[in-house]
Amino acid sequence: MRFGTAKEIITPAIKTKISCVGIFDADFDYIHDDAFVRCLVCDDGKNRAVYMSADLLFHDRLLNEALAKYAFEKYGIDKSAVTLAYTHAHTAPACRGYNYGHYEEEYEEFLLERAKTCLDRAMCSTFEGSIEFGSFNIDLNVSRRGNVDGVFTNMPSFDYPHDTELCLFCVRDTQGRVRSVAVNYACHPTFYPARDSISAEYPGRLCQLLDAKYYGCTSLFFQSACGDVRPAAAVRRNADGSPVTITKDMKFSEIWRNDFTFADVDEFAKALACEVCERVDGGKLEGFELSIGSRAFGVELPMEKKPRAFFEERARKLENHRDCPDKANSAYILGGGYEKLPSSMTLHCSVIRMAKGLYVATMGGEPCFGVKQAVRAAFGDRKVCFMGYTDACAYIVSDRILDEGGYEPECHVEFCHIGPFLHPLDEKYREGFAEAIAAIEEGKPI
Repeated sequence: MRFGTAKEIITPAIKTKISCVGIFDADFDYIHDDAFVRCLVCDDGKNRAVYMSADLLFHDRLLNEALAKYAFEKYGIDKSAVTLAYTHAHTAPACRGYNYGHYEEEYEEFLLERAKTCLDRAMCSTFEGSIEFGSFNIDLNVSRRGNVDGVFTNMPSFDYPHDTELCLFCVRDTQGRVRSVAVNYACHPTFYPARDSISAEYPGRLCQLLDAKYYGCTSLFFQSACGDVRPAAAVRRNADGSPVTITKDMKFSEIWRNDFTFADVDEFAKALACEVCERVDGGKLEGFELSIGSRAFGVELPMEKKPRAFFEERARKLENHRDCPDKANSAYILGGGYEKLPSSMTLHCSVIRMAKGLYVATMGGEPCFGVKQAVRAAFGDRKVCFMGYTDACAYIVSDRILDEGGYEPECHVEFCHIGPFLHPLDEKYREGFAEAIAAIEEGKPI
């Protein structure tokens, strides 16, 4: 088995907006820490899989498709085996796919070239080695689907089911040295330590810590089902350390902390790094032989078409609001975009077999935990590492969340959609992934 790793800096050398810190119409003032794109190539001697992670909020499909095309044309790597995901750092530079009109074309060209260069560097420096996998339960996050007087809202809930699974891939060279650690965990990077600064936030700091711990290592971070979870540290506490009691009249800032600094980001990253290192160094991962196969597919999700009056009311409420995606999208829809909006959305997904009984499942958008549970059901007793955020398309919700309502199913205007998704959802996720698994195991042609 052979592996290749690389990373390239993607911090902008020009002024850009910051992706999503509540201030959308101002350029960043300074760069606190650099953003990177990182790559891990796995080669079983017949097939190769490429995993790339970028310190960005997310991006539209164009970057994924351009990179997959490049990998196929230059190296013959199957396009379905190329994964480009985003750490969802809200303090990253703005890019195409979210809040249109706020990105810089010069930065877009720079991103693609750096992603290609990163892959090139990984491909030209492959080495023989071994790979291990493990999954564990780490409780550093909290659901943000709080039920307040029967209404689900963006508030913490320690009782609501949420994704606490930590998945790890570890690559070692023939001397046993750690050369790459791929960390898969679910937690929104929403510390907002400085709203005028570019930062890779806790995922970037985590990779820095792991790279420093293991000399010659290139670490990667992949978000799991992070759509409905935030850091547990973000919940305000009473003097005795217990979470504040939530009432319907409380403001968002009275429940979630908004006073974080980069020291808090560092503390969270260190806590996660300790959990990772304990498993990497403690012999808690299991080695396996690569046997790569892959399939990419789409799941069509119909939407409920909201009337124009819905968007008129949304625009009215945001009339005096500072620039934001909802305001810009409402203006676009009312200004002639209403009839152009599609009535369904294609959710881009893939399955990559790493070994017999061990798979990686990927999905675009911001998947919530119920979605991961539905996808996992398709894999039966197989092991699976679930990665979201391979593009910017929508919050991806389960049937349960759709029934309950709340922020995630109802924020379709933020992504410029005509309305929320329609039932059934879970069944479609399961069927799509089950068919891809069967195609890989049966060796069906793409």
